[in-house]
Amino acid sequence: MQNRFVYAIYSHGNPKQVLRLVRTLRALSPQSHIVVHHDPSISVLKAQDVSTAGGIAIPYPVLGAWGDNSQVRQHLHTMRWCLNNLEFEWYVTLTGQTYPIKPLQGFEAFLRNTPHDAYICYFNAYDQNIWPNDEAVRRYHYHYIQLPRFPYWHKVPATLRTQTHGLIRLFNRIQPLLKLFPYPKGLPTRLGTLKWQWQRPFGTQMPLIGSNQNTNYRRRVVQHIVEYADAHREYTWYFSKTALPDEAFFSTIVCNDQKISVANSCLRHIFWPGSNAASVGVMDMTHWEDLEGSPAYFGLKFDQNICPELLQELDRKLGIHSLRAPD
Repeated sequence: MQNRFVYAIYSHGNPKQVLRLVRTLRALSPQSHIVVHHDPSISVLKAQDVSTAGGIAIPYPVLGAWGDNSQVRQHLHTMRWCLNNLEFEWYVTLTGQTYPIKPLQGFEAFLRNTPHDAYICYFNAYDQNIWPNDEAVRRYHYHYIQLPRFPYWHKVPATLRTQTHGLIRLFNRIQPLLKLFPYPKGLPTRLGTLKWQWQRPFGTQMPLIGSNQNTNYRRRVVQHIVEYADAHREYTWYFSKTALPDEAFFSTIVCNDQKISVANSCLRHIFWPGSNAASVGVMDMTHWEDLEGSPAYFGLKFDQNICPELLQELDRKLGIHSLRAPD
């Protein structure tokens, strides 16, 4: 059935909630393919449990790390597997903390009838209203290596640690050739070397486009992404050395192809806790009215360990409260 949907879940933690999402998608879209790429470096999700819930665990998942090229490789690996093994018309990416907020018949009917080939939130990567302080330059004009950890950093007085952050900012400001990029979440700092304009695969002829990974693609767009990545090894290699490559790698390919009609919407209700928030926030019951009034069919992010009541209310609304994830 060529008009079937692939719901591709990319997850790394909270396996119970991932299985809950699989069961919910199966109940709301009985004919769809539900595939799960679960990063085993963070937590374990058994393929048999995914199958029992109604989905397919992607074989040989790619180990991931925040902000590096593994995010790109995880998506490409899953796309290739689906192209080689499944018949489908639309490919919808979901995180493990995404959840339906409406029945999916309307969502699927909308995509079947749309004239567009892709729905993603995209923007000029150099737009300072979206990525301020030359964030695109910092991410994508440099090639990074990971610096070794200092094992006794926790013993350095807090005042000195604070001064170190100031010295890093000063180092980055006084010269353009090298860039220190402190990663969040306790991850090692990166050191970058500037790549000149002629060395970059994007520019005037191929503008750099930013996005997030809440995407909706026709099959031919997925095919184009994979074929482009395989045929343009210099493009794929270049982005593999940058910071947070997944937030420009795919959208730059898709939005620069004149044969692909792209609508600037990801079709998600996303909770951003602030205007300059770097990460999506977790919703709770105070967001119920916003979810009720949203035209979207999916929302994020949800965490059943933080606010189980919100997911329970959504299950009741969707008529699937009996599928609540087991404790």
